[in-house]
Amino acid sequence: MRRLLLTACIMMLTLGATAQGSLAKGLNADSKGLNDLAVGYYREAVDTNVQARLHLGLLLQRMEHFAEASKWLSQADSSAMAMSHLAECLCEQRDWDSAKKAAEKAIELSAPADSSLRASAMASLALVYCIDESYTNASSWAHKAQEQDPKSARALNVTGIIQFNKGNDNEAIQTFRKAIQSDPQNVDAYFNLGTMYCYRNSYDMAINTLKKGLKVERNSIKLIYCLGWAYLLKGEKENAIECLEAVIKYDSTYVNAYNRLGDIYFSTGEYQQALAQYRKASRINPKQNESFRLTGRTYAEMGEFGKAIRSYQRAVEINKKDAETYCRIAELYAKQKQPKREQSNYKRAAKLGHKGAQKWCTQHSIAY
Repeated sequence: MRRLLLTACIMMLTLGATAQGSLAKGLNADSKGLNDLAVGYYREAVDTNVQARLHLGLLLQRMEHFAEASKWLSQADSSAMAMSHLAECLCEQRDWDSAKKAAEKAIELSAPADSSLRASAMASLALVYCIDESYTNASSWAHKAQEQDPKSARALNVTGIIQFNKGNDNEAIQTFRKAIQSDPQNVDAYFNLGTMYCYRNSYDMAINTLKKGLKVERNSIKLIYCLGWAYLLKGEKENAIECLEAVIKYDSTYVNAYNRLGDIYFSTGEYQQALAQYRKASRINPKQNESFRLTGRTYAEMGEFGKAIRSYQRAVEINKKDAETYCRIAELYAKQKQPKREQSNYKRAAKLGHKGAQKWCTQHSIAY
């Protein structure tokens, strides 16, 4: 019995020493930017070493593998650092409830001196409130984040997103520029600024901004995706397809890339190919309403109104605040001569603040 216990102890010590050695090798490779090598070493140590889980999660986050990063960060040491970065990853995955809990935990665990971590967690909390359209709370937490760390690029990025969602586009652009000035290595700042230029139809400025970001991180999936979107909006479809296919090659679960490829096929009237891309996106993430909304648009263009309505209804089941889609459903019911259902959907859109739906209800003397 003693011999068995001694053998078990020796095995445990050996495993611990092996894990520690792999962790050290991983940290060394990580410091040199050898990401794939570092990931391999960290994986060798994760079974017995919580620090390896933390560092693996942090590295996967930088590589934009947010789902797997979340897995390892949630199994790490439950420190303020792990919780703060977990909140960031969950925000990227749009898992808002879990992100809120992780951010609150990070704030609770972090010491007042941990200004960078506290600012990041507060910014994540602000972003959650922004998505929920609780702009007072969102602005309050974003302000607290900037007080904690005035140079926090994440706090500035989230502030810019809040400004954009409130319709203050010029302020958002200025804030994203400040984020780049504060941290020229911050990929999110280039992504957000590039996205803003796309919304403003300034496609050349978007492309230039995103290319600058790719000089910082040439393998950033989100920057390559956004560059593809900018090319698509500019009408350079071959460049757009090249970027989007590169994204899918690197990450076959990147839903938005499939949606944008679908948009390219839709624009050329290749509706079956468009539907195939949208279906891939909805299979990967059945909780994302955009894929179903785009599927509905495609069926409507094909004249298959029943299928279009069903797809649109799936979209509003996922996002009950999608006023525009309620209007699309109403339009299709009008074409099918179903006035009660047409009216019902316009009323829903009007209650959500859709001005076109409100005008329709007023013209038809319908209270909403």
